[in-house]
Amino acid sequence: MHIQHYSKPSPQKREGEDALLLNPVRNIYGVLDGVTPIADYRDSNGHNGAYLASNTLKAYLERIDGNAGSLVEEIAAANAELRQAMLRNGIDTGIKHELWASCIAAVHVTPDGIRFAQLGDCMAVARYMDGRVVVLTQNRVKGVSARAKAKRERDRKNGVSVPEESTFAELFPVMVYNRTFMANTPEGYGVANGTEEAVGHIQSGLVPTEGLTHVLLVSDGMFHPDLPLETTMELILQEGFERYVERVEQAERDKSMAPDDRSAVLLSWK
Repeated sequence: MHIQHYSKPSPQKREGEDALLLNPVRNIYGVLDGVTPIADYRDSNGHNGAYLASNTLKAYLERIDGNAGSLVEEIAAANAELRQAMLRNGIDTGIKHELWASCIAAVHVTPDGIRFAQLGDCMAVARYMDGRVVVLTQNRVKGVSARAKAKRERDRKNGVSVPEESTFAELFPVMVYNRTFMANTPEGYGVANGTEEAVGHIQSGLVPTEGLTHVLLVSDGMFHPDLPLETTMELILQEGFERYVERVEQAERDKSMAPDDRSAVLLSWK
């Protein structure tokens, strides 16, 4: 097995909020994408909640050794550690839109196959000898704004007190609403934010190693705005990370899109 990884912070951010998970002792690898906060908190080192979330999870998952539990169990334990880190730093965990939060896609290479687990919009993709490319995880963050609007409409009809829809023309109230009412809910999306509910939204599975040539883990900054993840896998294999990212950056400039942090881990068997 050969491991390659890539990380490039956004030039528009004070610091990168992604993190790479590299634990060769346990054969656990992944990418984490801290959710850019809307609260002003910074720790004594100047790190915001997104950086602290992704790096708290990374530190926990890189510490675990051969006596640890399953990948899902360890992500759940890392999520619990994230909650404790927030409490130690005086974060009011009852205010959901101020929680430190991170997306994650990770794999554990075992004798039985490749076990994967995911929360949010970090994604896992597999490629096989016959050329098939399979996206292993579902991006539940995609489309969440439309689902949130539909939920508000249903709630109003059912007599639930919800602000008028004109309130949500601005980004801030949308983000507060989504992080309060959509995070870790069946109609919303999963994210590691220290809550118990997050554990129930971990997507997981097992990929047999027979016929497998590559597994790619990416944060959403690696998504090409015009191409599916199946094509992303092929372009990275053909051109490498640097050239592929140049493609993404050009496409984003063409669409006046802001650059995000970009992180990837590629596992190869040949």
